Amino acid sequence: MEIQTMVLSIFKGRRSTMNHFYEIPEYPEGVTGTSIMVRLLDSLGFRFHWATEGLRPEDYAFRPAEDVMSVTELVRHVWGLVNWVGISVLGEPHRKPEEIEAIRNQILEIMWELREAIRSMGEEDLGKVTVDGRPFWHIINGPISDALTHVGQVNSFRRLSGNPVYGANVFTGTPPKK
Repeated sequence: MEIQTMVLSIFKGRRSTMNHFYEIPEYPEGVTGTSIMVRLLDSLGFRFHWATEGLRPEDYAFRPAEDVMSVTELVRHVWGLVNWVGISVLGEPHRKPEEIEAIRNQILEIMWELREAIRSMGEEDLGKVTVDGRPFWHIINGPISDALTHVGQVNSFRRLSGNPVYGANVFTGTPPKK
C-alpha cells in the first residue's frame, strides 16, 4: 500500500488538458523493466489515441456481426481494462463517465497517469505491484494485452464502417502527416 500512497501523492488534484499520446514520447534512457513497461503503455496509448481519433457516431455504433461488440462496447471494455491496471498501480478506481468521448479522454488520462507513476518507480517497487493478488506479470498478459487486442478491433471496425484510421506511424510513434 505504500507504493500506491507514494504514486497517489504525485497525482492528487492534478488534471491535464494535454493531448496525451498524440505521439510517443522520447526513448527512455536505458532498458529496464520499468522503461519497458512505460514504453508498452506509450505504445498502447498512442495506438488507442489514433484508433479512436475522429470516430463518428456511426463508427461507435458499428459492429460487424450481431454477436460482436460494437466500437462503443470495445472502448468501454478498454476503459475497464485500463481502470483495472489503474487500481493496481494507482490504488484508486476512476468513475466511468457516461459520454463516450469523455470515456475516451479518461482512458488516455489514466494511461498517462499510469505511465508517469510507473516511470517514477524503481525496479523493486514495480515488482511489488499486483493485480487481483497476482504478480505484476499478470498486468502484461492480462489487461494490457487484452487492451491491445481491442484497440486492433477498433481499427478494423472503423475501416469496415468507412472511416479508416488516420496515417499515424505506429512503428515510429509519429502522428499523421498533415
